[in-house]
Amino acid sequence: MVRLTLSHQVNAVLAVLGKRTVAILAVAAALTTLPAQAVTRTDLDNTQAQIQTLNQSLRASEARIAALEKDIWTFDRQIQDTRKQVREERLAGRKQVFDARRELKRQEFEIERIEKDIAVVDADIDVVNRNIARDKQRFAELNVLKQSLEEGEFKKRQDESARQLTLLNDKKAPLVDELSKAQSSKSRLQELVTSMEGEVDDSSLDNDPRLAALLQKRDRASTELVNLRNQNRNDRGRVARLQDELRTLNARYKQEQLAQQARLAAAAKPAPKPAPVAPVTTSTPAVTLDRTDYGSYVFVISGDQEPDIEQTLHLKNWVESYGAKYIQASWNGFNNGNGPRSTAGFKEAFRSYIRQIPKDAKIVLIGHGLGGGAAIEAATVVAFSESRTIDFLAVLDPIGEQNLRANIVYKTDGACARPDTKDEMTNFDYVACIKSAQKRMITGNIKYFYNRWQKDAQGPLDYQRQIPSLDSNGKVVNVPTATGRFEIAENTGADQKRLFFAGDKNAHRLLLTEEAKQLPKLLVQHLR
Repeated sequence: MVRLTLSHQVNAVLAVLGKRTVAILAVAAALTTLPAQAVTRTDLDNTQAQIQTLNQSLRASEARIAALEKDIWTFDRQIQDTRKQVREERLAGRKQVFDARRELKRQEFEIERIEKDIAVVDADIDVVNRNIARDKQRFAELNVLKQSLEEGEFKKRQDESARQLTLLNDKKAPLVDELSKAQSSKSRLQELVTSMEGEVDDSSLDNDPRLAALLQKRDRASTELVNLRNQNRNDRGRVARLQDELRTLNARYKQEQLAQQARLAAAAKPAPKPAPVAPVTTSTPAVTLDRTDYGSYVFVISGDQEPDIEQTLHLKNWVESYGAKYIQASWNGFNNGNGPRSTAGFKEAFRSYIRQIPKDAKIVLIGHGLGGGAAIEAATVVAFSESRTIDFLAVLDPIGEQNLRANIVYKTDGACARPDTKDEMTNFDYVACIKSAQKRMITGNIKYFYNRWQKDAQGPLDYQRQIPSLDSNGKVVNVPTATGRFEIAENTGADQKRLFFAGDKNAHRLLLTEEAKQLPKLLVQHLR
């Protein structure tokens, strides 16, 4: 009886332990199957707000970078002009140094002459003194009788020697005074030459206060520019990560909304469908042509540095004399250069224009600087997508985003960094940007492509022939910058050439002036 009781007690304990184990396992399973924390609209809004804040910061930084690049370009131009002015000022100083050196050399020759004259007098004095000493010695060696007989002659000789010494000393005294004055004059001339050499030496050119102030401003702008670029690089990485996070949150949010709708449907209480939200569209005001019966339409597009190239080209009256339509534009639009700091506004308005131009009319595009880059994009992207032919595309020193030739000759992913002759790392990024990009193709809808560019002075900010960069081993090597030559489609005629202006600081403007003589000859066949 006792054994049965114990057996029942053991079975009861085991049963209780078994139930607790099952309960613990059930709780663990429930914990592992609990859903992750639900995504709320606040989470999405916060992430979107962070992205918007970073994008605003990026836009502000890009605007500041563009302003700094323009400031640096201005400083470089002012530094070159100031160096030229200081060199011209020091040219007169170098002439004075030359005259002072010549006078110093003449004074040295004069000192040598005086020293030689003094040496001759000293030699004569030594001879007289030696004769006096010998005469005294000879007289002293005579006996008393002979001394008494020759005493008168001895005194005469001594007096004559003393007289000669006096004459020689009188002759030497002015020479000594003259030597002292000449040496003092030489010292003054030496000090003058030394001080003037330090002032006119080209190695100390940058110590001039005017140049030093400009160089200090440029260094500050360069430092700020590098910091902003580094900050932008970090912000772009943060934006990319936040965008990935936003996509993940959006996906989870949609899944949770679908799950909630399914639960409501199962409860026979379907949720009302949200009203569709009309997409927000942006557009620019449409442009219209007053007439569409012209035989040719000539678009002349100015850049940022030369905002009105008509003042140099003088094409309007000449084009209109052939009965063609002359349309003046800027690289960022058709509103006198007051559009956004990109080619988007120009391209959108150009698309509206060509849709109104008859198919049989000729279209000509002429652009300079950023206007040349805008003309290339309009012809190879907008006109190509609209299946429109461009009869003549002329670009003069074309550049792309951030005033870089690389950003128009190459189809870059984003924008290449501006080269800096003192920053190999920045130049390495520039070279890597070019190597990773493809050349831009002048498409087959363009009948003839005319391209002229210079690599002698700023205009494009990557105007240098070569820049110091780093190779794969980290050594500094010279690497060429982007060429101005484009890839050409097989059925497109082309004339591409680099012009040389001997390093003139306004080479892009000289190129524009030179082409003002050539363009009328090339345009005639497209206007008749």
